[in-house]
Amino acid sequence: MIKRFVKSPVPFLLILFCAVCAAAQSPANCALTDAPPLLGLRPGMSPSQVQGAFGKDLKIKVKTTGERTFFQNYVNKKATGKLIGVRALYLRFLDGKLYQIEIFYDEQPNAPDLETFAADLAAQLNFPPGAAWEFSYNKAVIDCGAFTLVADMPVDARVELTDTALRAEAAARREKGN
Repeated sequence: MIKRFVKSPVPFLLILFCAVCAAAQSPANCALTDAPPLLGLRPGMSPSQVQGAFGKDLKIKVKTTGERTFFQNYVNKKATGKLIGVRALYLRFLDGKLYQIEIFYDEQPNAPDLETFAADLAAQLNFPPGAAWEFSYNKAVIDCGAFTLVADMPVDARVELTDTALRAEAAARREKGN
């Protein structure tokens, strides 16, 4: 009975099917260069490249040494140009390289819950349908090793794209400084 089962193509096809399904669940491109652009920004950009991406919509001034954070909010006045729909923006740099982009959006009436927001974000960033979001603790996360993409809705929608290597280096420097 066992010999006949082993010689049958059914177990082989079943294993092949499971492997293909597992591969389809993981993001295909996980190199840092494959990170999706948020507002035209990608990890590793210099402050001048970031300024060029926004033009006159945003004035960015950060020093190119050490860890620097740029913050802009649009609570009292509405954002214009490429920033329409943005409530607040954090850009974190380490030695002149952008390592984290954090965007807080205005109220999203067409995305009432995290699952809808994550699906809309995946479609906007050209991820495959049913992208490999991991939902836990009211957060949706795609961890590609080189970068992470986090979406959550503590009050309004928020998305964060992080270069994990530079973030670890920044944390190590902070820890060393303390």
